[in-house]
Amino acid sequence: MSIRISHNAFKTPAEADAFVAKAGLIRMELEVLPVENSAHWHDFHAELYVLDGDLYFTDVAEGKTHACRTGSKIVVPRYSLHAELSRGGYHIIFGTSVPPEQFGDPVNRLPEMLKS
Repeated sequence: MSIRISHNAFKTPAEADAFVAKAGLIRMELEVLPVENSAHWHDFHAELYVLDGDLYFTDVAEGKTHACRTGSKIVVPRYSLHAELSRGGYHIIFGTSVPPEQFGDPVNRLPEMLKS
């Protein structure tokens, strides 16, 4: 399964909450500080619903960076290589397949840690 990005996918936080609930995910709401990270992956499925701010999300396999704004939905399957850039930070509803205490360490895993 590959990363999926949809713009104008929802209009209100309640709509994003409904997507998270329907997918059976654990809901969190996060204020993310400015960030720039290199390619990495996670050992869990995640969905991001951008409420505010700027997020440039790179799908490494596709080789494309997407400008995600309010209303953007990003579906990141487990083991998908990606990177984020935000100069001003962003506010999201975050749905995850596992509770945060099971994210593992490190949360952002390096490409070379990905088993073929």
